[in-house]
Amino acid sequence: WMLTWNLQNLFPGLYLHAIFLFGSVCVVYSDCTPEQLAAIMNCSKHERHTRNYDYMEGGDVRIRQLFSGTQWFLTIDDSGNINGTQDSTNCYSILEIRTVSEGGILAIKGVKSQYYISMNKAGQLQGKRIYNDNCNFKEVFLENYFNAYSSAKWTKKEMFIALSQKGKPMRGKKTRRE
Repeated sequence: WMLTWNLQNLFPGLYLHAIFLFGSVCVVYSDCTPEQLAAIMNCSKHERHTRNYDYMEGGDVRIRQLFSGTQWFLTIDDSGNINGTQDSTNCYSILEIRTVSEGGILAIKGVKSQYYISMNKAGQLQGKRIYNDNCNFKEVFLENYFNAYSSAKWTKKEMFIALSQKGKPMRGKKTRRE
């Protein structure tokens, strides 16, 4: 309502036009429940957003792009090289995140390249054609709504998947939870 009030004072003609538009939409959907109307209008309810953790139970596959806090999309090319790109349409940045066991253990695979992300004992990221234990990662949900992925095999010191300011993969031992 605050937005409508501001529009009324600033642009009287636009305000009347907006009322007409929204009024006609409301009339069309007046027999819908608020939940149905929110779904049709692609709105969310006025309540706290909660995450869905069902996929952590095993077998679920998500197709995503991973965007780092350093402003890079994670890519795995046809040679298994892991890098970052700032091109959101890069086909190598489309990743399959598959839950492999309960407790949020997952594997990350490039959809186009068919390489898995793997982390060795030294914390180096590599692409592997064949899945193994080094390809397992734990998903950690951070307070800033980012997700962090740490090696599930090498747990003495948490080692995360990370890209540098230049879009190059960082060694896991030099990373930290942020």
